[in-house]
Amino acid sequence: MAELISRRDFVQVGMKCAGVLALAGTGSFVLGALGGCSNLTGDLHMVQDMAGREVAIPETVTRVFCSNPIGTVDLYLLDPDKMVGWNFRPTGDDRKYIPGEYLNLPALGVWMGSGATPNAEEIVKQSPQVILCYWTADEVGIEMADTIKDQTGVPVLLIDYDLRSSPKMYRYLGEVIGSAQRAEELAAYCEQKLAQIEEIAHSVPEDERKSVYIAQSTGGLSTDPVGSMHVTDALELINTANVADMPGTEGQGMGMPTVNIEQIMSWNPDAVLVSEYMMSDAESSNLYQEILASDDWRHVDAVKNGEVYRLPKSPFAWFGRPPSVVRLLGCMLLLKVLYPAYAGEIDMVQETRDFYHLFYRLDLTDHEINSILDSAGVLAGS
Repeated sequence: MAELISRRDFVQVGMKCAGVLALAGTGSFVLGALGGCSNLTGDLHMVQDMAGREVAIPETVTRVFCSNPIGTVDLYLLDPDKMVGWNFRPTGDDRKYIPGEYLNLPALGVWMGSGATPNAEEIVKQSPQVILCYWTADEVGIEMADTIKDQTGVPVLLIDYDLRSSPKMYRYLGEVIGSAQRAEELAAYCEQKLAQIEEIAHSVPEDERKSVYIAQSTGGLSTDPVGSMHVTDALELINTANVADMPGTEGQGMGMPTVNIEQIMSWNPDAVLVSEYMMSDAESSNLYQEILASDDWRHVDAVKNGEVYRLPKSPFAWFGRPPSVVRLLGCMLLLKVLYPAYAGEIDMVQETRDFYHLFYRLDLTDHEINSILDSAGVLAGS
């Protein structure tokens, strides 16, 4: 028997969805609605999200929207049939990895915590039963999740995006949306790789740990600084420093401040990581080659030393934007290129093959794997 919906949820759902039609005799609510809220029909039950919020959701969840690309990627990897739309449609070469039935889903926008708000009416028209809000599992994330619920009238679950929480995330999500068996497969993989990554990272002596600069946007002069939610947890996982420690930006969550080449030279990173991410429907740039050919960048020691690595991004970024579970693959890649003496057990060809098979349900050819790794500035045989 489903638990009673709380008074707060009753009022909010009623205001958004134009009323409650009936109380079922069993104690569960049957929520009637106008517009897109008719998806909240049937038995509801109370669940706790990953921040401890009590949320009433349908017993059976078949239609899900994610408030930002972090969750959209993680959901796609778990159960793409539950998706009602993208935040931004995959474009360019990324499309070849995704079946057409999913590519044709609508692009509905994103909540990113910096004033960006999608069209709530268009989202509600897709009849999501649950919205997943991937963010920090704290007061900031709770406020965002509550705001999204207020704007849409749809139940919102706050999900911890931290890469180190990925096993817990998948097990939780599997129970919520009814994909527990596959979720356990993904969670077990995450556990195994997190343990392997941590073991290698901790084996690197402190005086041999590297520092990196993350080059993004026009000319590579935008970055994700210390505190950015896109990279901080992953860099901490591999015990690698971010040189962009910028007063006033730490902890803001989004990153992307602009610097100049003199500042990068002063920071003197051991390596430059090039992120050619796509956070919109626009095509990506060839920033990697731009940096290698730049007269200005040639003055940066890491570039002179050949320590420049393009972060693979197809169909979703291996590191950074969005900060999805795919970053596990990125962390293994970075350990291999930054600390080869300690990461000898990592075979990036096999790791790439295994990840794409399990998460994307794709069997890559040797040529495809070589292309991905060579384009990153990494020899496939390494």
